Amino acid sequence: MFDEYTFSTVANDGHLVSPVVALTGDAPSLLFSRKYADVAALSAGDHELLRPIVDPSTAEQVRSMAPPADEIALVFGANGFVGAHLVAELSLRPGITTVYAGVRSAGDSSAAERFEETVAQYSITGIDLAKIVVIEAVPTRTNFGLDEDTYLRLRGTVDQVFNSASSTDYDSSYLELRQDWFVSLLRVVQFTLEDRRKHLTYMGSIGAFIYTSPEDFLRPDSWWYSGYCQMKWINGQLLGWLARDGVASVTLVESPYVLGSTTVGKDPGRVYSFWRAIELANSVGAMWDGPGMNYAPVDVLARVLADNALGDGTLPHLVPSNPVPYSNAVLASALGLDLVPWAEFKAIVDSKIPAEKTASLLGSDVNDLIRRSNAPSLMPSSFDGSSWDHDALFALYLSVIRFRDATARRPRLVTA
Repeated sequence: MFDEYTFSTVANDGHLVSPVVALTGDAPSLLFSRKYADVAALSAGDHELLRPIVDPSTAEQVRSMAPPADEIALVFGANGFVGAHLVAELSLRPGITTVYAGVRSAGDSSAAERFEETVAQYSITGIDLAKIVVIEAVPTRTNFGLDEDTYLRLRGTVDQVFNSASSTDYDSSYLELRQDWFVSLLRVVQFTLEDRRKHLTYMGSIGAFIYTSPEDFLRPDSWWYSGYCQMKWINGQLLGWLARDGVASVTLVESPYVLGSTTVGKDPGRVYSFWRAIELANSVGAMWDGPGMNYAPVDVLARVLADNALGDGTLPHLVPSNPVPYSNAVLASALGLDLVPWAEFKAIVDSKIPAEKTASLLGSDVNDLIRRSNAPSLMPSSFDGSSWDHDALFALYLSVIRFRDATARRPRLVTA
């Protein structure tokens, strides 16, 4: 029935198709070899497919600009745990005159109110409020949701951009996260290339490290092999290419779990899979014998990010985690738990807690995933980690956090 039709594989307007394309109209200077380069790279597990080309005219303009200054900073996600501490740290730097705290309003709470709530929640006291200007600026919107005049003013005056805004949704697929958290990064990079050269510090995640072999890219989505970690892999690869090509000024921060400050010890708590895994151990009286998950106190992290961006010899890649590894024996000792092999720990948990309650967290070999994601610490040369005391820090954290008894039919809060 198809004999009467003739098909051609050549489009009549094929000569009009560019070999490189922008993935969004909000980032016209970032060109790629495929219309969906990020999806192609993820599907193939091939970071080469994600290599951007900075539009030649933009690249020429950027190369003629002065290096990034360090007087005015813009922090996205400033009402988040990391973002608020970073705003506070930057506000104390003598060379910084203004810190724009980019916050999304929510419901009846204004952007300023949400920032103030976060500062109070985590007892952040080292902060110069006179330098901080809270604005409703979010990278997921065109022009960050700002009016044209405000956007152009920021574009022409900001020197340093810190992007700590991100999803913490481990259930959504990459395609569901793509528009907000990959396209938004393209938007931010474009901003750093216009009017004046700006340095971008981006908060990535060591979760990207679990995507290392071809098989990893073929795995079905799960709690660990999640759309979130795929998004962080894609964004990390993009920034890696930009750093190597040298036009954009960027630092990729592949962050471990960010825990409470060295003085207060407060963090988001059970929102973290880090603490939920330890909660399970505390509930069953046993901890698996293996490497501890890498982490960073939030105040140390904020200081490292500021030092790197504002100092000499800015590094394009940071892994701001504990410089000295530790084992789960530290936590077992602090909590008074038995230290057992992983297989025995899993069997103990399965005997006391219904499998459907732990499947997402323990469905993969957590011990193996920790080994793979615990990349060696990479810090600025000025960093001194001699005071990073695992025993003292976990004693502080465990004095603050409230665990549930996961073995109870209706989990109740218990003291660590």
